[in-house]
Amino acid sequence: MAMGTFVGISLTGFVWDDFDMAFKNAFEAIDKVERKADLYDSESELSRLNRHSQRAPFSLSEELFSIIYNSNIIYSESNGAFDITVAPLAALWKSSIKKKTIPKNSDIKQARAVTGSDKLILDHERRTVFFKKKGMSIDLGAAAKGYAVDKAAHEIKRANFRSAVINAGGDIFCIGKRRFVFPWRVGIRDPSNKDAIYKVISISDRAVATSGGYEQFFLYNGKHYNHLIDPKTGYPAADAFGSVTVIADSCFMADAIATAVFVGGEEVKIKIERLHPDVKIATIPYSR
Repeated sequence: MAMGTFVGISLTGFVWDDFDMAFKNAFEAIDKVERKADLYDSESELSRLNRHSQRAPFSLSEELFSIIYNSNIIYSESNGAFDITVAPLAALWKSSIKKKTIPKNSDIKQARAVTGSDKLILDHERRTVFFKKKGMSIDLGAAAKGYAVDKAAHEIKRANFRSAVINAGGDIFCIGKRRFVFPWRVGIRDPSNKDAIYKVISISDRAVATSGGYEQFFLYNGKHYNHLIDPKTGYPAADAFGSVTVIADSCFMADAIATAVFVGGEEVKIKIERLHPDVKIATIPYSR
């Protein structure tokens, strides 16, 4: 268990390969990212950032700054659909759902006022982050897991394994080919039937991630609310797609873009495809 999900790593190698060390280093790389980016650990680097960076620029480790910096790029490229500063809105909805209701419009308006990655001041040279508005906070739930998978993949490659797959709750990185010969086969779940596979894709040396509202959602007065918040409205994203699957060179990119397209819809999909022609985006229509 790591990053709030089950993480599995499969390696194929030879008798002389050091499997134990490769597994150890890969899982330690994931644990390192989790310790830094855990929103619910009051002593994590992210929690300390959220407490202190509205008073003065807060200096970060290379890993955490990299996640935030690259998330900010996706924020710009997705017209704000992917936004790590959505934490106040996410907390508001989480609290309301526990009470089996939805937030008041006035509370959503107040949380939206302190949301927006354009309100972050990043200093790349000093690796500092500063919040322009009091009450802002960052949630890396849609970014850190993919980044952690990339770090684990780096450790496996560094150990000279050329056939491996990492699966962190659907954030998947496929190294080389299965048994050195066959492409890895990844099943995309049918969002209208969690027990069925909608499509199988074949990939090698790439990452894949899927975003959708079919796993985590809330029903209120007969209306379906998924867990992904649209920062522009303050409400859960409209179900423009049943799910979005992205294939990219890094799991961070696949994860972030999948979330961005699910939240931003067709307009963001078209823009991302234009900006990143090497990224493949597959959508499944919404049906409920």
